Amino acid sequence: MEQQARKSSGFALLAALFGVGAMVTGAVFAGWLNYGSAIVLAYMENGLATCF
Repeated sequence: MEQQARKSSGFALLAALFGVGAMVTGAVFAGWLNYGSAIVLAYMENGLATCF
């Protein structure tokens, strides 16, 4: 019985970490959609666009 509880808590931790990672990835993608053109223009002005 104890082994089953360990598996469940391990799965819950893995699912929580996956959920947090998905939320962070979604926030980064949303930020890129909102500010991507400004980021590229800033790189162009500083001469770093070839690295990007």
